[in-house]
Amino acid sequence: ANALKVALKSKNLEADIYVGMRYWYPFTEEAIDQIKKDKITKLVVLPLYPQYSISTSGSSIRVLQNIVKEDQYFAGLPISIIESWYQREGYVKSMADLIEKELSVFTNPEEVMIFFSAHGVPLTYVKDAGDPYRDQMEDCIALIMEELKSRGTLNDHTLAYQSRVGPVQWLKPYTDEVLVELGQKGVKSLLAVPVSFVSEHIETLEEIDMEYRELALESGIENWGRVPALGCTSSFISDLADAVVEALPSASAMVTRKVKDTDSDMDMMHYLTKMFFGSVLAFFLLLSLRLVSAFRNTLH
Repeated sequence: ANALKVALKSKNLEADIYVGMRYWYPFTEEAIDQIKKDKITKLVVLPLYPQYSISTSGSSIRVLQNIVKEDQYFAGLPISIIESWYQREGYVKSMADLIEKELSVFTNPEEVMIFFSAHGVPLTYVKDAGDPYRDQMEDCIALIMEELKSRGTLNDHTLAYQSRVGPVQWLKPYTDEVLVELGQKGVKSLLAVPVSFVSEHIETLEEIDMEYRELALESGIENWGRVPALGCTSSFISDLADAVVEALPSASAMVTRKVKDTDSDMDMMHYLTKMFFGSVLAFFLLLSLRLVSAFRNTLH
């Protein structure tokens, strides 16, 4: 956020930057409260998810829509929402730069498998709710590989999805399963690319760097590398600033839509909460059946 503020200033745009998170501090609602206190006259909403999903960007946008419906100040505030930006040239080139840099660390860079690992979502989001996430992710990978190819980097690549939880089917192929398969097929060098994350956190530092690395080495992969998240990479931040500047002219009073019941079901935290309590209920039902069976056996 601080880097973006500096980049915008260099482009002759003085802007206040507010950070809002969906499920932790500072919450989106806190950022919204501060925006209102500061009497901002125009707002650009920039989700830090490159690709759009109803469970990520969509969830945060729904929070804003609900606030707009109830608040006269926000109802008249010109707002522009950047729903996704994975296709922007600055983002694609920044990703390619990081991949090239990490490939150069390997003894034989041309033999390295480029392994894109994206955060997964339940398959029903895509099949039943029309979530564009998978299509955008595949398009994103194609753009990055096309950029690398234009630079003479012709490595093989693959895409898989991580971080699934619970018993339902998520987007496939799964990262852990693909790592095992690649090892079995004789892949010896692999470069992991966390393509849906722009900052380091538990799903890169722990899940990829520790769990998946260990699994890869156990599966026969001998040389492991990982591309860092974009973070404050200057070319990336500059492109985000350009996206904000380009979005400003389209800012207008937000047209609200009726949030359907199915939309709330697509909220990730809502989904996980339902799944957790559903699993607890299923456990107690199973336990109850076993107790009844054991009681009957005792009587016999």
